[in-house]
Amino acid sequence: MKKILILLISILTVAAFGQKKTANSQAISEEDTIIKVVHVIKYKNGKNPACFLNGKLVDQSILKFLDPNKIENVKVEKESFELDNIKYAGKIIIETKNNYKPNLISLSELRKRYTTLEEGSVLFQIDNEIVDGDYEKYVVDKNYILKITVNKLESPNLSIIKVINKSEENLKKSNEIIIRGDTIH
Repeated sequence: MKKILILLISILTVAAFGQKKTANSQAISEEDTIIKVVHVIKYKNGKNPACFLNGKLVDQSILKFLDPNKIENVKVEKESFELDNIKYAGKIIIETKNNYKPNLISLSELRKRYTTLEEGSVLFQIDNEIVDGDYEKYVVDKNYILKITVNKLESPNLSIIKVINKSEENLKKSNEIIIRGDTIH
C-alpha cells in the first residue's frame, strides 16, 4: 500500500511541477523580434452607478482621484433608480472625514486656471492613464494633486496635461533623486 501511495504522489508531483511550455505559451524576452500590440476597448454598457460625495451627485471620475485616507465611509446600494431622467444601476455613497472638505475641479476648469493653454486640442493623463471622458464632467480633488505637467507638441498641434496625484507611490517617487542612473533615497 505504501509503495502505491508513494508512486501515486510521485506521479502527481511530476505532472504538476514538470510541465513544459506548449507552442501557445508566450514568454517575453529581450531577444523577441515580434512587437506585441494590445488594443484597449472600453465598452459603455449604460449600467453605471451614481456616485455621491458627501451627499452631492458627482462624476464617477472622483473615485480615481480622492485621497483614500480622507474617506470615512463608503456605502454601495445595488438597486437601480432614475435621477434627472438618467437611469443608474445603483449608488456609491462616499462620506469623507468631518475635518476634510474636498475641493473638486473639472479638468476643463483645471486647464483654464492652472495653464496658459489657449483653446485647442488637449489630452489629459492622470497618473499616466489617458482620460477618456468629458473634461467638463471629469472631476478631481485639488487637495490631492501633487503635480501638473504641460507638454506642448508641435506636430500634431496637441497639448498633453499630466496630472499626478498624491498617492503613496507618487509621493515616494517624487522624493527620489537619480544621479547618473543610480537611485538615492
